[in-house]
Amino acid sequence: YDSWCSFVVNEVPRAITLFPEETWLHTLLAKAEGQIPADHINGHGSDCQAIWQPVYFPCRGHFHGETAEMLWAFLNPLGSSTRQMTGAARHDAINSVIDAWNMGKVVRQAKLLAAERLDALRLFELHMAVVEDLSKQHPTEVAVWSRMSRITEKTVQGTLQSVYQHESTHVLTIENTLASMLAEEREKATRGDEQQTRTPVAAWIHNGMSIERQKYVFVAMALPKDVILMLWRRTLVVALLKSHKDHPLEDTWETIVKLRDSLNLALKTFREQQRVIYPRLTLSALDVDEPELTAIQLPSYRMKHGQRAPTSVGASKEDMQLRDAEIKLRCGQANSGIIAVRAASLALSAVKQIKDLDYRGQPGKSRRKRNLQKAELVKTFEIDMYNHARASLIHLGHIEKDSVEPYPPLSHRDTRRKETHLHRAKGDSRLFDGTAWYLQSGVKISGATMASATSSSHRDDSSDGSDEEPHLMAGTQTLKRSGFIKSPRATKRLKDIVPEDVNLEGASSASEAEDSDVNLSPTKRKQPLGKHLKKKKKGKKSDGWIWLEGLTRGQHLGDESKLAEYKKESDRVQWFRAEAEMYRWLETYERKHAELIRTIERYRRDSEVWVGLADREEGIAGVNGSATFARMQASMYRRLEHNAKLTLKNPESGAHRDWVGASTFDELVLKIDGWRDVVFKWMDEMDFYPDEDLSFDERST
Repeated sequence: YDSWCSFVVNEVPRAITLFPEETWLHTLLAKAEGQIPADHINGHGSDCQAIWQPVYFPCRGHFHGETAEMLWAFLNPLGSSTRQMTGAARHDAINSVIDAWNMGKVVRQAKLLAAERLDALRLFELHMAVVEDLSKQHPTEVAVWSRMSRITEKTVQGTLQSVYQHESTHVLTIENTLASMLAEEREKATRGDEQQTRTPVAAWIHNGMSIERQKYVFVAMALPKDVILMLWRRTLVVALLKSHKDHPLEDTWETIVKLRDSLNLALKTFREQQRVIYPRLTLSALDVDEPELTAIQLPSYRMKHGQRAPTSVGASKEDMQLRDAEIKLRCGQANSGIIAVRAASLALSAVKQIKDLDYRGQPGKSRRKRNLQKAELVKTFEIDMYNHARASLIHLGHIEKDSVEPYPPLSHRDTRRKETHLHRAKGDSRLFDGTAWYLQSGVKISGATMASATSSSHRDDSSDGSDEEPHLMAGTQTLKRSGFIKSPRATKRLKDIVPEDVNLEGASSASEAEDSDVNLSPTKRKQPLGKHLKKKKKGKKSDGWIWLEGLTRGQHLGDESKLAEYKKESDRVQWFRAEAEMYRWLETYERKHAELIRTIERYRRDSEVWVGLADREEGIAGVNGSATFARMQASMYRRLEHNAKLTLKNPESGAHRDWVGASTFDELVLKIDGWRDVVFKWMDEMDFYPDEDLSFDERST
């Protein structure tokens, strides 16, 4: 359990010392496996988290450490409420609570298993979507990845090697990211084909967009690297002036002066071109001391400030030409902006990865904080530039303000991705509350197979042919104990009890939201099972849409850069983790069918036992209270058996159409194997080597 990592070190030597002749025991202990639950593993060291975490191992779907017995959490407040009781009273109170808890579990067992089965199916679909999407992004590498060992091993140097963790050789820094971006900009600036096809109008618009970028950021090749890193900031001059006001530094003021000189030179050329293209347009005011305040009078700017649209009646041919040229360039800027945001996000992730190296002393802490701030500034700047390009397209009338295609609005939440350089966090497998993030990329999870698996409920061959739908049986008032049934009264929330004159806007917590996790637990479900799959829920966290390959139009980060290497390794780690989560939730989905069948058999057996007890009591003493109680218990278990059978076959609870018709467990296993061949058919088409096909010996080699 929590001490397995320390116990296993001397497990075999201790057995050899205590039982030297029992060689079979030594062999057995050497092959024994053990893991530490997710609730405890995060408190261990890095090596322990890499070796003994349970979530990436097969056949651990039933216990991943996140859904341990909830009674422990309930007993903590219960214990404090019994402090003033005597020993006997405390013992009776706890016994009564435990009895009620266990009875509630027995009565609700089928419903809980059905809810867990539906949840497992949803999570399996989502994680398979991630695996399929990443496999399509790396079609040549995935065949090699799928044959790699999933076992964590120690190298000759003593370091751990795991496919679920980053390798230490691919360390990305903010300098690598900036160098990659600058090289890409130089390549675009010197590319001959772009210069040849660019008209004077397009060149003028392109220069204006470049000046806009300089108003946000200035990259002067003659400046030192530290100054370059400091200049990535929206409304850069204003930010530098504020910084200079708060912390007057000579270097900061020199940077501001150089930036303004560069902007003045660029504005001079731009305004000369504008006189030729727009001879009757009055130039915007220019203050050479504050050039960052000068308006760049591109068509999008003019339309934003009231100029009639070029598509309206009476628009000149020149206006239409300028609008069309800026739309083309803005679309290219938005496409490049998505790639730049992804690069900046990866750089920020890498900076967080290496920040632990600079933790000794105040200089190390300051350096770590400064590097993190630089990376965050780069990311914020690229997000702002993308949104600026999108806003320009809106002003030009190319897209609507509320449009999500082809350029959706971008926020920091959209850039989120699970950190692959960190160990798995508790709850990572439940970060996906909807499939909308992956459907935008065009990835579809064998929709026909999923629909056919759960579309219709299975009917027994022995059915009497009646068209009536079977119904759940309800117990009498005597059997419907209030302790076992959820009260119909809705849970009180803050907004339901505050006075009307109190404004709660912006003050509500996540639990006050209609779609919060509070309303998604099995005991607080307000809708039938399966209905929430038809709606798109807004998840608390999810991989952002910028990571969808379908939105990058085939662009990449550069094949030779360290940034591309980091992205590739990050995708590899993400692929292996998603694969493990996919198989784990698939195993859980399969297991819940078997557990429901066992529950039905348990209800049937309990009913027979109570009937036998009632018959024996009536044979001895006739009809009395004991016999009546036994008959009542038998009736309750027959009702539970009937309802559990309907729940097992209910497609709205994730029931598989073919599996629920299995009469034995062996038949169920055969049906499961056949369905796996169908649902994973896309792997065969990509020369995929499924993890389930690897034996233990193959994993270790």
